[in-house]
Amino acid sequence: MMHSEGVGSWPTPFCFVITGALRKGTMKDKAGRWGWFLALILSAALLPCSMAAADVAESRCDEFLAALRDGRYKDATAHFNSLMSAALDPDKLASTWQQLTAGHGKLLGWELSGRSRAAGNEVIVESLKFERESNLAAQIAVNSRTGEISGFYVIPAPSSLSYATGARFRSESVQVGNAPLLLPGILTIPAAGKGPWPAVVMLSGSGPQDKDETIGPNHPFRDIAEGLSSRGIVVLRYDKRTLLYAKQMDPRHTTVKEEYLDDAVAAVNLLRSRPEVAHDRIFVAGHSLGATIAPEVALKAAPVQGLILLAPGGRKLARTIVQQMRFLEEASHQQLDEIERKANELDNHQMPATENFMGVPASYYYDLDARDEVATARQLGVPILILHGGRDYQAIDEDIAHWQNGLKGAAHVKVETFPALNHLFIVGSGKPGPREYSTAGRVDEQVIAAMAAFIADPLSN
Repeated sequence: MMHSEGVGSWPTPFCFVITGALRKGTMKDKAGRWGWFLALILSAALLPCSMAAADVAESRCDEFLAALRDGRYKDATAHFNSLMSAALDPDKLASTWQQLTAGHGKLLGWELSGRSRAAGNEVIVESLKFERESNLAAQIAVNSRTGEISGFYVIPAPSSLSYATGARFRSESVQVGNAPLLLPGILTIPAAGKGPWPAVVMLSGSGPQDKDETIGPNHPFRDIAEGLSSRGIVVLRYDKRTLLYAKQMDPRHTTVKEEYLDDAVAAVNLLRSRPEVAHDRIFVAGHSLGATIAPEVALKAAPVQGLILLAPGGRKLARTIVQQMRFLEEASHQQLDEIERKANELDNHQMPATENFMGVPASYYYDLDARDEVATARQLGVPILILHGGRDYQAIDEDIAHWQNGLKGAAHVKVETFPALNHLFIVGSGKPGPREYSTAGRVDEQVIAAMAAFIADPLSN
């Protein structure tokens, strides 16, 4: 049984939906300057953290897990911040934990299996050992400044990802871009043989995304990177500039160029500098808004051999926001009518460029509207793979049809839909919505297989 309980502290571009900051009759901006960057994909944000904070976080996790093991639920919740305390009091924590361990027996111990930094938190992953076999791990976020626990999830243990085998690849830390705006990245490289191998750059969705495109306990880009590298493909993923340098970026003068293009072109050039990479077999893959922008990246970084578009948007961003909000029914009719009125102003370019829509200047939307990425994709003349989840309420059939119609007649364009998958390409059921993103899952293996097959032979479509 996988269970996701508690409240993480990850800010998201669609924060008013995922955290409940928007409710019937109430709207609050809790994510700061870039927090209302209403992405087509939710994200986590990484911020620097000292080694001392990491040590405190590990110690705090040990104390928390020991209290769970011993049934001291009041002691366990004593480590929570106010949001966690409101969501999980001792009785609820006891009920949740006992329900979980009923199938696995007593918790016997734990072992550190991963660590990252997210939104001012040190995020610790501990593989859990029970009396009976399990494949579970605890993901615990600890505030780097206060030492309080700000998120707790039970997730599949890292080793349980069947299509990604650690022995088949190695990971290397790299830096993307140019000083003073260097971006930390991870290059995953096949372990068998010397290469050179085909390679792909991953472009995440809008807003302050980390290199794993983290949302709650899910890490779609890590899943994809490790899955592809286990199949003989080099993958580069990196933190976005809007994540690490938001304070240095003036939203009034930020466009897709600053958010995506400069760094993505640098990422492709980094791959070209690597001896492990076959320089004539480099691909660009994007997710959500990253998919929408991918053709322009490929054009500016040409030549590339192909594009992989994961849930690309096709409608204007303001229209997409309105549709999502109406679908989710998370706001009053009055709020929705007002948001739609503003979206119409944007569509008609009647809103002053400096005025904000959902916390983002109209100038950004206008810059995005001026780009014709479908025409750019056709101009490239390279093979294109478009992947879509049938349960995706963010990039919907209308978006995919926009690409299909625009690329009609172009050679080597393939569209594949996976009926059971959501916007993160993770299996789900029932009416889709952002709350399911707080449940741990993995990118479906069919997606990894489709991407790998395309990279191996893009002309077979």
